[in-house]
Amino acid sequence: MKHRSEGTSGPPKARAGSRRRRRHSRHPVWLASLGVLAILAAAIGWNLAPTGDSTDGASTIEAAAAHPNQHRGRPSASPTPSASATARGTTSPAPSPAAGGTGTGKSGATGTSGTSSGTASGSRTTTTTAPRTTTPTRAPAAPVVAPPAVSGGGAVPGGMSGLAAGSLTQVNAWAAFRGSPVTAVVAFSDRSSWQTITNPWLGSGPEKLSTFAGTWVISQPFFPNGQGDMNSCANGAYSSQWASFGRWLVAKGRPASIVRLAWEFNGDWFPWSVSKTNATTWVNCFRQVVSAIRSTDPQARIDWALNAHSGGAWSVYPGDAYVDIIGVDTYDHWPASTSDATFATQCAEATGLCSAIAFARQHGKQFSVPEWGLVGKSDTGAGRAGKAGGDNPVYIRNMYNTFKANKDILAYEAYFNDSAPGNVHSSLLNPNENPNGAATYASLW
Repeated sequence: MKHRSEGTSGPPKARAGSRRRRRHSRHPVWLASLGVLAILAAAIGWNLAPTGDSTDGASTIEAAAAHPNQHRGRPSASPTPSASATARGTTSPAPSPAAGGTGTGKSGATGTSGTSSGTASGSRTTTTTAPRTTTPTRAPAAPVVAPPAVSGGGAVPGGMSGLAAGSLTQVNAWAAFRGSPVTAVVAFSDRSSWQTITNPWLGSGPEKLSTFAGTWVISQPFFPNGQGDMNSCANGAYSSQWASFGRWLVAKGRPASIVRLAWEFNGDWFPWSVSKTNATTWVNCFRQVVSAIRSTDPQARIDWALNAHSGGAWSVYPGDAYVDIIGVDTYDHWPASTSDATFATQCAEATGLCSAIAFARQHGKQFSVPEWGLVGKSDTGAGRAGKAGGDNPVYIRNMYNTFKANKDILAYEAYFNDSAPGNVHSSLLNPNENPNGAATYASLW
């Protein structure tokens, strides 16, 4: 920003008629005194005036003052779930943001927190180079407002229960909203490098869930975006990195965390998709990663998590020795469950929730639902196709009943609370996009 021009600095101009002349002796002394005072006043006035060669300090101060709140209202770059949030099937940040703005998009956040998420996460700061300026105080983040919990709830149906989140603030708001503790948090690592995968943003401070009393569920890829391939993974090329991740879990005091490895692998939207390789290579890659993690953290629990209503899952089961939990991500779309009958039908599909539970029982495993939620009828692909349930309490109630009926083997379930543009629009809190579903959820949990 340009600053005012104040002219060039220099000595005061000589006063007109300042050439020395012989003074007439009859001039009184007081006139001479006035002349001296005039000279002093001119000199003082010049020295107090700003000079025209002021440097970038002034312009920087003006520029900073012009936009004092330019980051107000924006969420911190965070790792969640993604999520930043990105649309389903894309490379993600931080968590979205997810509950209360985890920054996670559907199926992951690039860290940011998060971020993802993700985004290791952190707030961007604006710096100035102005000398002797006062650093502006960052405007406080908009408070997360939790609506009153609906009475009659708080009965978590067995197992651990929570949401995808990128911060302790989001976790606490969710617990207040439903009236029961959050005991599991699904998070997404930043997939941009090995460093952010093997040393995720989680646990970097209290707000980043270092003090969270429940269980971490960490969603991990096979390798960073654009920095690996399935054949190398299957041959054990990345084992040292995954062993490092196991050491990180132990060092964080979280050796019994759940690792959701290569989630939604039977879809076609991630680099680790089965559709992008062959079954043998995919299974060998999964086994190599699991073996490397367990070599340094034998307590880590591995969640093999498929996508509901996508084919090609059961043929690439890595084997009971490499899996602790059978997971399934399921949403109220493709198809929507607008009645008890339609819920039962879709749940029993080949890779539906009920079929995944049956598979878990067959193999003596627990099951999980790391992501589930409503799907909006507008600004979603399923909605435009007429395949989304919208604000559908029928789906919420049937999910609860399914958890309750199978609570003996339920490892955990986590709601995916997201309002990112173009994503699933499942949000029940901050903002509440589905008031009927939110009321039903709070009354049950």
